[in-house]
Amino acid sequence: MSTASNLKDLIELLNDGEKFYSEAATKVKTPAYANLFQRMAQQKQAIASDLSARLAAYGETAPQGGTMLGSLRKLYADVRASMTKDNESVYVGQLEQTEDRILEAFRDELTQSEDMELRRIAERHYPDLKRTHDEMRDLKRRLAA
Repeated sequence: MSTASNLKDLIELLNDGEKFYSEAATKVKTPAYANLFQRMAQQKQAIASDLSARLAAYGETAPQGGTMLGSLRKLYADVRASMTKDNESVYVGQLEQTEDRILEAFRDELTQSEDMELRRIAERHYPDLKRTHDEMRDLKRRLAA
Protein backbone atom coordinates (compact mmCIF):
# COMPACT_ATOMS: atom_id res chain seq x y z
CA MET A 1 0.00 0.00 0.00
CA SER A 2 1.22 3.49 -0.75
CA THR A 3 1.82 6.12 1.88
CA ALA A 4 -0.95 8.30 0.41
CA SER A 5 -3.36 5.37 0.67
CA ASN A 6 -2.31 4.74 4.29
CA LEU A 7 -2.79 8.41 5.11
CA LYS A 8 -6.28 8.35 3.61
CA ASP A 9 -7.15 5.24 5.64
CA LEU A 10 -5.96 6.89 8.85
CA ILE A 11 -7.90 10.06 8.08
CA GLU A 12 -11.06 8.05 7.40
CA LEU A 13 -10.67 6.24 10.75
CA LEU A 14 -10.21 9.56 12.52
CA ASN A 15 -13.23 10.98 10.68
CA ASP A 16 -15.25 7.99 11.94
CA GLY A 17 -14.16 8.73 15.49
CA GLU A 18 -14.79 12.45 15.23
CA LYS A 19 -18.31 12.02 13.84
CA PHE A 20 -19.19 9.26 16.28
CA TYR A 21 -17.96 11.21 19.32
CA SER A 22 -19.69 14.40 18.18
CA GLU A 23 -23.00 12.63 17.72
CA ALA A 24 -22.71 10.66 20.96
CA ALA A 25 -22.05 13.93 22.81
CA THR A 26 -25.47 15.18 21.74
CA LYS A 27 -27.26 11.98 22.79
CA VAL A 28 -25.95 11.25 26.27
CA LYS A 29 -27.61 12.70 29.35
CA THR A 30 -24.55 13.16 31.56
CA PRO A 31 -22.83 16.52 30.90
CA ALA A 32 -19.42 15.12 31.90
CA TYR A 33 -19.70 12.45 29.20
CA ALA A 34 -20.85 14.99 26.63
CA ASN A 35 -17.82 17.17 27.44
CA LEU A 36 -15.48 14.17 27.28
CA PHE A 37 -16.89 13.10 23.92
CA GLN A 38 -16.56 16.63 22.50
CA ARG A 39 -12.93 16.80 23.64
CA MET A 40 -12.19 13.47 22.01
CA ALA A 41 -13.94 14.53 18.79
CA GLN A 42 -11.75 17.65 18.67
CA GLN A 43 -8.64 15.52 19.18
CA LYS A 44 -9.57 13.27 16.24
CA GLN A 45 -10.23 16.31 14.06
CA ALA A 46 -6.87 17.89 14.95
CA ILE A 47 -4.93 14.71 14.17
CA ALA A 48 -6.81 14.26 10.88
CA SER A 49 -5.88 17.82 9.98
CA ASP A 50 -2.21 17.07 10.70
CA LEU A 51 -2.35 13.98 8.48
CA SER A 52 -4.19 15.93 5.76
CA ALA A 53 -1.26 18.33 5.56
CA ARG A 54 1.08 15.37 4.98
CA LEU A 55 -1.29 13.95 2.38
CA ALA A 56 -1.23 17.29 0.55
CA ALA A 57 2.54 16.83 0.14
CA TYR A 58 1.64 13.87 -2.11
CA GLY A 59 -0.70 16.09 -4.12
CA GLU A 60 -3.79 14.37 -2.70
CA THR A 61 -6.81 15.75 -0.86
CA ALA A 62 -8.06 14.27 2.37
CA PRO A 63 -11.24 12.21 2.38
CA GLN A 64 -14.15 13.98 4.04
CA GLY A 65 -15.99 10.81 5.03
CA GLY A 66 -15.21 7.79 7.07
CA THR A 67 -15.22 4.03 6.62
CA MET A 68 -18.19 1.76 5.97
CA LEU A 69 -17.44 -0.14 9.19
CA GLY A 70 -17.43 3.12 11.13
CA SER A 71 -20.84 4.06 9.74
CA LEU A 72 -22.24 0.65 10.63
CA ARG A 73 -20.87 0.87 14.19
CA LYS A 74 -22.43 4.28 14.67
CA LEU A 75 -25.79 3.07 13.35
CA TYR A 76 -25.62 -0.02 15.58
CA ALA A 77 -24.87 2.11 18.65
CA ASP A 78 -27.71 4.52 17.83
CA VAL A 79 -30.21 1.67 17.49
CA ARG A 80 -29.04 -0.05 20.70
CA ALA A 81 -28.96 3.22 22.63
CA SER A 82 -32.51 4.06 21.56
CA MET A 83 -33.68 0.74 23.00
CA THR A 84 -32.15 1.14 26.47
CA LYS A 85 -32.21 3.61 29.32
CA ASP A 86 -28.44 3.29 29.77
CA ASN A 87 -27.40 4.73 26.41
CA GLU A 88 -24.12 6.02 27.85
CA SER A 89 -22.70 2.53 28.34
CA VAL A 90 -23.76 1.57 24.78
CA TYR A 91 -21.95 4.59 23.32
CA VAL A 92 -18.90 4.12 25.53
CA GLY A 93 -18.61 0.48 24.49
CA GLN A 94 -18.78 1.28 20.80
CA LEU A 95 -16.49 4.30 21.12
CA GLU A 96 -13.93 2.18 22.93
CA GLN A 97 -13.93 -0.21 19.96
CA THR A 98 -13.40 2.76 17.65
CA GLU A 99 -10.42 3.76 19.81
CA ASP A 100 -9.05 0.21 19.44
CA ARG A 101 -9.16 0.49 15.64
CA ILE A 102 -7.48 3.92 15.60
CA LEU A 103 -4.76 2.90 18.06
CA GLU A 104 -3.99 -0.28 16.12
CA ALA A 105 -3.73 1.64 12.84
CA PHE A 106 -1.34 4.18 14.35
CA ARG A 107 0.74 1.41 15.95
CA ASP A 108 1.04 -0.22 12.52
CA GLU A 109 2.26 3.05 10.96
CA LEU A 110 4.82 3.46 13.75
CA THR A 111 6.35 0.09 12.97
CA GLN A 112 5.69 -0.44 9.27
CA SER A 113 5.53 2.85 7.39
CA GLU A 114 8.39 3.53 5.02
CA ASP A 115 7.58 7.27 5.09
CA MET A 116 9.67 8.68 7.93
CA GLU A 117 7.53 11.81 8.17
CA LEU A 118 4.39 9.70 8.60
CA ARG A 119 6.19 7.72 11.29
CA ARG A 120 7.06 10.98 13.07
CA ILE A 121 3.44 12.14 12.90
CA ALA A 122 2.23 8.78 14.22
CA GLU A 123 4.86 8.88 16.97
CA ARG A 124 3.84 12.41 17.97
CA HIS A 125 0.13 11.54 18.26
CA TYR A 126 0.38 7.99 19.58
CA PRO A 127 0.74 8.93 23.30
CA ASP A 128 -2.42 11.08 23.17
CA LEU A 129 -4.31 8.39 21.27
CA LYS A 130 -3.17 5.79 23.81
CA ARG A 131 -4.34 8.03 26.65
CA THR A 132 -7.80 8.55 25.14
CA HIS A 133 -8.05 4.84 24.36
CA ASP A 134 -7.22 3.98 27.96
CA GLU A 135 -9.65 6.61 29.22
CA MET A 136 -12.49 5.06 27.21
CA ARG A 137 -11.48 1.53 28.27
CA ASP A 138 -11.50 2.57 31.93
CA LEU A 139 -14.83 4.35 31.56
CA LYS A 140 -16.31 1.26 29.90
CA ARG A 141 -15.13 -0.87 32.83
CA ARG A 142 -16.54 1.58 35.39
CA LEU A 143 -19.92 1.64 33.67
CA ALA A 144 -20.00 -2.16 33.49
CA ALA A 145 -19.21 -2.54 37.21
